[in-house]
Amino acid sequence: MTGVVVAESAPPSADVKSIPATGRGKRIVFSASAGVFQRLAQAASTLLIMPLLLKVLGPARFGVWGAAASLAWLAGIVDLGMGAALVTAVANATALHREDDARRYITGALLAGSGLAALILILATAAVLAGVPQAGGTYLIAIIGLALNIPLSGASSLWTALQKGYVSGFWELVQTLLTTVALVVATLVSTDVRVYVAIVYCGLVLANVGSLAHFLLRHPELRPRGVDHPRKAAQSVAGMGMMYFALGVVGGLSYLLDNVFALELLGPEASARMTVALRICLTALGILAVIAHPLWPAFAEAAARGDKRWIRRGLVRGSMLLVAVAVLGSMVLLAAGGPFLRWWMRADLGIGRNLLWAMAVWIVMLAVARVPLLLLNALSVVRFQVLVCLIATPTAIALKVFLADRLGVAGILWATTVSLVFITVPAAGWRIGRWMKSVRQESQRLGCDSVG
Repeated sequence: MTGVVVAESAPPSADVKSIPATGRGKRIVFSASAGVFQRLAQAASTLLIMPLLLKVLGPARFGVWGAAASLAWLAGIVDLGMGAALVTAVANATALHREDDARRYITGALLAGSGLAALILILATAAVLAGVPQAGGTYLIAIIGLALNIPLSGASSLWTALQKGYVSGFWELVQTLLTTVALVVATLVSTDVRVYVAIVYCGLVLANVGSLAHFLLRHPELRPRGVDHPRKAAQSVAGMGMMYFALGVVGGLSYLLDNVFALELLGPEASARMTVALRICLTALGILAVIAHPLWPAFAEAAARGDKRWIRRGLVRGSMLLVAVAVLGSMVLLAAGGPFLRWWMRADLGIGRNLLWAMAVWIVMLAVARVPLLLLNALSVVRFQVLVCLIATPTAIALKVFLADRLGVAGILWATTVSLVFITVPAAGWRIGRWMKSVRQESQRLGCDSVG
């Protein structure tokens, strides 16, 4: 278990645009607001595009497009956690005016990402030479798009690290608008599903190219200028990233396979109910994530400066806000969820009060855990989180099998909630308390040393 060592700030160099020590709250609010706005625009785009493409492509080709386009969510994990590692590493380095360290991290991430992208492109080329079928060609376009995006996607993490998440939110909005307009235009000239898949991934790549170029132009002091040992720099960032990657994979297994469990344990009709329930839950989780995410670099910067008072205040206020939003949304879900879902799906899938309560509590508990876990990310306490997930996730899976037979689909969601209540949240609270105690003892020791 590792944590961030609180150090004294180094003297600032003349050309460094480091994160200012004041105004964290305003930057958090601005970035969170931009993130929520972008998510709403994305939701509006989905409402417009889905029925239009279904009409133009027909059910079969629409299904192929949907499956290939859905792989875009992998953009956040195919970089093997390097983007997450950049948030903490660059936030720490810029807070302490160590631009050489920040530049080394950025250079390493670009090198490692480019190498990973090249490997995937070589495999994709081999698939082309081997002669893939048309449906395979559709997925091949998605794989190539994801590969090209690997070294580019770090731009979002870099803006986040500098507590300028609103800039990455702007570029994500550009992506949404470009993709929406291009898809609408394509419906006038083509019914080739490959064209529509290519549009989705071109929008992703072009927006990230713009975001990365914007970052490098805006922050010349952080541009890669070459490093003494580029291989070691790439290995360093990749090594940090693998822990975040492992955390995302192990943690995600606690709920991302719920559809599979519902299908295997309860049958197709139960799986249909879980599909709708999980879509609502993950949408709520996405909104909570964009609200809380700006706290991550703010915590990292405050920890690097030794501002434990702000960290404690940010932890409490951030958690209270996020839980309040989750409780309010859950109340709306309980009050109007049944009629809304019947209207939306044009059918009654049997989503009753028991399942609505399971969804509501699931959302609230994810909100309770979110901010403490972001603080642990900011403190680089990742290995501990992986170990906790290695306990919580198998526990949740075992409970899903046990509770599904007794509570139905609701039991699968309750299993995740139980693991959060009894394992994840207490463990995070204990680890944060331990870190705060160590910082307090270190401050007292330094005080005694300076008196002596």
